[in-house]
Amino acid sequence: MLLLHSLSDVSANNVGLYELFSAKWGRENTIVWGRSRHADFGPYPHTLSIRAVWNGTQHCHVNGRTIAVDDDNFLILKGGRTCATSIRAAHPVESLTICFRPDLVDLVHCEAQIALEDALDRGGVAPRAFPDFIEGLQPHEGSVSPVLRYIRAHLRRGLVDDAWYEEQLVFLLERMRSHQTKLLKQIDRLALIRRSTRREAYRRISLATDFLHAHYARDVDLTTLAGMACLSKYHFLRLFTLIHGITPLSYLQRKRAAVAIRLLESTQMSISEVASSVGFAHESTLLRHVRRRTTLSPRQIRTRVFSGQRAGAFAIPAR
Repeated sequence: MLLLHSLSDVSANNVGLYELFSAKWGRENTIVWGRSRHADFGPYPHTLSIRAVWNGTQHCHVNGRTIAVDDDNFLILKGGRTCATSIRAAHPVESLTICFRPDLVDLVHCEAQIALEDALDRGGVAPRAFPDFIEGLQPHEGSVSPVLRYIRAHLRRGLVDDAWYEEQLVFLLERMRSHQTKLLKQIDRLALIRRSTRREAYRRISLATDFLHAHYARDVDLTTLAGMACLSKYHFLRLFTLIHGITPLSYLQRKRAAVAIRLLESTQMSISEVASSVGFAHESTLLRHVRRRTTLSPRQIRTRVFSGQRAGAFAIPAR
């Protein structure tokens, strides 16, 4: 197990840490956790990995694109990806990255497909299999996210116990596999004829959705999003709405509202500053979308925070 409590690059100047990192990275389970206003990590080749962020945004640079991970979602990247990450913020951003040992991924994937009786007969020996996780951002939910938060809580307490973290990573992989099974079932229920077409449609829309999460504060138009998915505007709009259940504009406004609520709860920015920073052109637009999702005005949200209450986390709808 490699446990790093720093988001900065491992420097060759720190000989001991550099040698440890070089010996274990990509071969052992690795957990990278920390808080920072300004950090760069990588680029390094990754095994299957999952990452989550709290109180801000971490940008992941992979395959020529930038994916923004924040409080609304977690990111799964397939093994073999070369990824670099960066944080630029006015306040400390907390980041958790977990890279799984390849043989552990294979083992959990294989064993999960074998009945208990068969596992007893096999004596713990499972056939080889290579899971192919769906890559990209996923909204926080009730299966994978609680395990991420549980691991995070123990990291914050300073726990250093390889055996305990190994157990938790097995639980996490099981939850990730279960989450993917549900996701694949949702994809295969799409009103498209061929299975391969359904999965390719989901992959294309995911590229555009990840782009939207990274650039929600800008003027993101339908032409740009359709271009990210390599689709015409007509087919993109149809597929996006089919997969997400709402139009791209509605999804964009929900994302902006989610970030605005967090800023209202956690910063002293004025309401007009919050509106501008998330991409709303006017305070009235911010008020309308925040009230629609919380039944509260921005000022009422601030009042609840001062009284020790929260408007509550806002979830982006599942894909």
